[in-house]
Amino acid sequence: MSNSLQDQLLSLGVADKKKVKQARHKQRLEGQVREKRASVQESLAESQKKAREEKKARDKSLAVDRDAKRLHAERLAQVRDMVKSSSLDRGLVSTRVDFRFPYGKKIRPFPVSAEVRERLAKGQAGLLEIDGAILIIPRDVLQRCLDRLDGQAIFTHLAKLDIDDENYPPIPDDLDW
Repeated sequence: MSNSLQDQLLSLGVADKKKVKQARHKQRLEGQVREKRASVQESLAESQKKAREEKKARDKSLAVDRDAKRLHAERLAQVRDMVKSSSLDRGLVSTRVDFRFPYGKKIRPFPVSAEVRERLAKGQAGLLEIDGAILIIPRDVLQRCLDRLDGQAIFTHLAKLDIDDENYPPIPDDLDW
C-alpha cells in the first residue's frame, strides 16, 4: 500500500485524473493561504512587540531625564537656601573699595567694604553667582554649595586660603637675595 489514496481511487475508477489534479491544486492553494495568514499574524505580533519595547525604552529614558532635572532643581533650591541664610553684607556704600576677580575672560570689579575685601583676598569668604546676582558667602558654606551642585555650571570665586605667617621666623632686613 505504498500508493496514495488518490492513486488507489484512480486505479479503482472512482475518481478521474481531472478531479485529482483539481484536488491537488486546491490543497496547494490552501497551504499557501495558511502560510500567508500565519506570516502576516506573526509579523503583526512582532511589530507590536517591537513598538511596545521601543515605547518602554523611550519612557524609561524620559523618566531618567525627568529625575535628573528634578534632582538638579532640588539641589539648586538647597543651595539658594544655604546662600540666603549665610550671605555676608557688602558694607556701607561710602566705604566700599573694589575687589577685582576674574570673571570669564575679564577682570571684574566688585565693590565691597575693606574688611570684606580682606576676607575675600585671604580666602575666608568667596563669591557665588546664583540667579544672576553675585553674593558673598563664608568659605565653608561655599564648599558645601559646590558639593551640592556637584560640577554644575555656576560661577564661583574662592581665593587660596592664606596660611598665617606667625609660626615662621622673621626675615632679617639685611638679607640680600
